[in-house]
Amino acid sequence: MKLTSLKASMAKSLTMHGNNAISSGDGKPRSPRGKTDTTLAAEERAFRATDEDSLAEQKLLPNPSNLTPDDSDNAARRSCPYHFVPLRMNGRTNLPHANSAALIDEIGGLPALEEMTNSFYTKAFCDVTLDKFIRSHDDPHASRFARWIHQKLTASSVWDDDRMSRSDNPVKVANGHKVVVHDRSSAHVAAWHSTKRPPNEVGRHFQLDECRVWMRLHFWAMRECVGDTSPAFIDYYVRFIGHFVSVYERTAPKFARDSYRWSANQRNIQDYLDRGCQMDDVIGVTFEEALGEIPEEEANDYEWPYVSV
Repeated sequence: MKLTSLKASMAKSLTMHGNNAISSGDGKPRSPRGKTDTTLAAEERAFRATDEDSLAEQKLLPNPSNLTPDDSDNAARRSCPYHFVPLRMNGRTNLPHANSAALIDEIGGLPALEEMTNSFYTKAFCDVTLDKFIRSHDDPHASRFARWIHQKLTASSVWDDDRMSRSDNPVKVANGHKVVVHDRSSAHVAAWHSTKRPPNEVGRHFQLDECRVWMRLHFWAMRECVGDTSPAFIDYYVRFIGHFVSVYERTAPKFARDSYRWSANQRNIQDYLDRGCQMDDVIGVTFEEALGEIPEEEANDYEWPYVSV
């Protein structure tokens, strides 16, 4: 099965999958586990409290600072030489800076990010593991994700602007519950409680194997869309995702570099497609087993992604 066939099947999937949310019950729906909408709201608050980046995202940034690159020349992408750009941290919070903003300019601005996130979600919609977390294909997932990346690297306000314009109508999730999806944390709570998930998995947070699938597909999309236009962006972005994936599964950052390397081998992609968009080599693999699959220096590296040599 070739990539063109995959994209065709993904397009078909978009028309076949509707909003799978189930009908709500009474005013205070209860699941077999005894959860209520109030309980889900508390779960969202508790999860957000563990993520300092998410807490910082609740505060609207002032309108575009001088870090924001000029996106007017996005069509003229150019190949840029490698230069190391470190993550800038304030405690556990990632901060944008002039050099990270320049990386967005190197790859072609917000349109390039949207191309990458569209490619990622096209893949995710057909992936057996990830699609179960996606409540509806009709939501503007790719646009929101691209804007979040842009704001996190440039200090623009494009994600905040989008967030302020979102509907505050709650969406239906598993067991008749409702969640208002207004930011990153609430979106992930909705994903954990997606109606597409088997009943015994509803509410369970992302596991290591699921994070590895997510990173592989995302970095594959990045490799396709960014190519070799900016080696510095690729190096920075793998570390950027390595930082953010830790809030969902603390052991996942060690596998970010391996997840990026996965798509460099066309045989890996072909095997994935031949298996019906399932990563059987990842799903069910324990942390200890997975450590044996990556280079020893990465398995024992406790400074990456914040320090690179």
